[in-house]
Amino acid sequence: MWVLAGFVICIVAIFLYVRIKSNRKQNFNANRDNINTSSGNVSVFTDKKGNIDIIPFSLDKLKRGKASEYPLSLKTPYTAAELGASVRKGLLLSSSGKMLESEELMKRLGFYAWKDYSAGKKSVSVISNDDGIVLNSTIRYSDGSYSFRFSGYEKILPKNISDELLGKEVLELMKVSK
Repeated sequence: MWVLAGFVICIVAIFLYVRIKSNRKQNFNANRDNINTSSGNVSVFTDKKGNIDIIPFSLDKLKRGKASEYPLSLKTPYTAAELGASVRKGLLLSSSGKMLESEELMKRLGFYAWKDYSAGKKSVSVISNDDGIVLNSTIRYSDGSYSFRFSGYEKILPKNISDELLGKEVLELMKVSK
């Protein structure tokens, strides 16, 4: 009888051990969301209320950025993980091959001109390439254009960074954009 009780306890212990290991592996994988990041380009804009527009773009033959898809928008409140996931989706969309006309983009954003849209907005540039995910804060000029605050890469993140950390990094650089 004691042998049978010992055998049952061993079976239960093995079952619990396997179950706990399985849950740990699932939790680990859940925290490593979206490890595949497409190469691409997006500009992330925030207004004074904290609402976000992510505009995927690609470079034309003259190496000028042009919107390649409709913007992705997040209204407050949103989490850093939601922002990171939207940035990652925008990077994927930027390689769609489409090139939106300025009028189409402005209509989608609800403005008539870029200068009006960009007024009071901060921006962060996000580029995913062979080096990783590159972030640059920007400065807005009175004509509505933006330029990087620093020449070169301001911050380089690994391509397998979690959505939450990607979102947090974008928000941190948004604080220093002007």
